[in-house]
Amino acid sequence: MFDLWLKTLSDIKEPAILWRLFIPFAAAIVMVSLMGYGIFGFLIFSDVVTQNPLVMQFDEWQTAAESTIGAIPFVGGVLLWIIGFLAAVVAGVLGVLLGSYLVLLFAMIITGFMTDSLVKVVRDKHYPGLDYVGHGSTLDMLWKLLKFGLLMLLLFLVTIPMLFIPVVNIVWFWLLGFLFFRYSVILDVGQVILPQARFEETKGMTNWAPTNFLGSLFLLSNFPLAGLFMPVLGVIGMAHYYFDDLSKLPKEEQKSSGEA
Repeated sequence: MFDLWLKTLSDIKEPAILWRLFIPFAAAIVMVSLMGYGIFGFLIFSDVVTQNPLVMQFDEWQTAAESTIGAIPFVGGVLLWIIGFLAAVVAGVLGVLLGSYLVLLFAMIITGFMTDSLVKVVRDKHYPGLDYVGHGSTLDMLWKLLKFGLLMLLLFLVTIPMLFIPVVNIVWFWLLGFLFFRYSVILDVGQVILPQARFEETKGMTNWAPTNFLGSLFLLSNFPLAGLFMPVLGVIGMAHYYFDDLSKLPKEEQKSSGEA
């Protein structure tokens, strides 16, 4: 993991990589801002939301519950404060996680269009004599990402009650996001560089070097704005990892398995 970090950080100063590092930053800021303000305005001012029977009924239930709990002698006020505090914590955790995931997702989408060029920059600088052909197609990769993304979304919906378990909620929903981030970066870079047979051998979670490297990147992505840079760093690091792995294969195996 540390070796991948050193190689990745040493490449940031390269002009061909440096300007690409800020493309997701600029584009994602615009996209997230436009969508964020649009959704926020829709939720606050739209009659479709505010006059929705379910929303109005929920408000009535909330008011009735607060009145009932508040009427309990001595402990009613304390219970309301505790419930309000827990609700604020849950909303805060969910907001931070979903917000960071949204920023990271946009950055990943934008970085996906630059993967080939980033991989080529790394190859030309560090592995100039190494040929690579990769495997699969863009359509195949998008289909795999869609299926995996829907699986993560299903797990999120099924495990929403875990939001109310302190500490467990943070760890579990961080893990769901990390699984998607890791799967996406490894699939994206792996299909560009490695032959399919070798990719299948190295893509597992127990391949700790890339797992730990991408895990540290995903952890950093929870800091404000940091997520905008992490996909590019992930592509650079995994390009180093896969090129190094590819260079250890016999020449005939690189060619024959690459054509498979």
